[in-house]
Amino acid sequence: MIELDYNQLVEKLQNPPEMPSVVVMPDFFLDHFVLVDEFEGFLTGLRRLAEQGGGNLMNTPQLIRRGGNSVNTASALLSLGADPCLIVTTDEHGASMLRGLVSPELDFSHVHTDGRLSATVSIETEYRGRKVNLMVSDSGSAAGFEFPMLSENDLDAIRNSGLVALLCLNHNRHGASLAEDLFRMVRDETSATTYLDIGDPSDNMSILQPLVSRVLSENLVDILGMNENEACRLAWVLSGEDDHWLGGLQDSTEWLNAAKMVSKETGVRVDLHTPEFSASIENDETIAVPAFKVECKITCGAGDAWNAGNIYGTLTGLRTKDRLHLADAVAALYVSSPSATHPSREEIIEFLGSTPAISESATNLLME
Repeated sequence: MIELDYNQLVEKLQNPPEMPSVVVMPDFFLDHFVLVDEFEGFLTGLRRLAEQGGGNLMNTPQLIRRGGNSVNTASALLSLGADPCLIVTTDEHGASMLRGLVSPELDFSHVHTDGRLSATVSIETEYRGRKVNLMVSDSGSAAGFEFPMLSENDLDAIRNSGLVALLCLNHNRHGASLAEDLFRMVRDETSATTYLDIGDPSDNMSILQPLVSRVLSENLVDILGMNENEACRLAWVLSGEDDHWLGGLQDSTEWLNAAKMVSKETGVRVDLHTPEFSASIENDETIAVPAFKVECKITCGAGDAWNAGNIYGTLTGLRTKDRLHLADAVAALYVSSPSATHPSREEIIEFLGSTPAISESATNLLME
């Protein structure tokens, strides 16, 4: 059994340095979790209801939580002790619910209320031995957010930030233009780090080529956060649509290769998170660590929690391995929380001190 050393990470978490502000944008979703033990049984129950002309599938646990990549990431950053600036658009009803679903310490001064509520039903279940979340969404205002919608107050917050995170472009029909305009402004007017997480593009593959040609290939992105699905789909686009990469979606041995290919072709630091391991690839150097093994209660939002830990580790100057361990720990404590709660630094320190189990299948990815 491999034992990992978290001493330097724990010391940094106990004595955190000052860190610059983080802007996170542009989506808020109302998330409705439906918790289902087993996928096929759930489908059988729904089919029975449909065949009888409707009805009620009883005794199905459910949760209403804050959602959207940006809100979840900001919430996790706040729990770590950061001071995130959240820029999102919703309607008055959505803004009222947002205030009730997140900590009152979050800054609401950049929440626009002239849009439409975005909402997702996330069916949390098990399929072929793996915990999965099946999301059914109404994109609402997340579908139409554009750079000119930013107020002067928003732009000042961006100018004064140390990192600008643009998330959830998969819902946005203007995603490439938003990323290009925003990150070009950041490059021209600030010294801030740019962080991009596209989100699951499987239902909006047309967004990828414009993002590659107009954003990723133009030195506008410093860090690209992604999971294995996004890595394989971006590799498919960058390879001229070589279907080998889509075949890698179900092959964990190809996930790291896909991320390496994306980093090599774009010159961007790629930070990859998967159920088995996480990795950071920059300038042809790869550092990977195994993920923590925990009992998974919730999967929707795991990537957002991971991004928050990764951003926090980046801005506090953690070593790459420690940054990955921190991001993995934030995600592990989130997915194992029955209430989808983001952990504090103190909870992470306690978790790391408990000698948490790690993914055995990924231990061969550890590098000196």
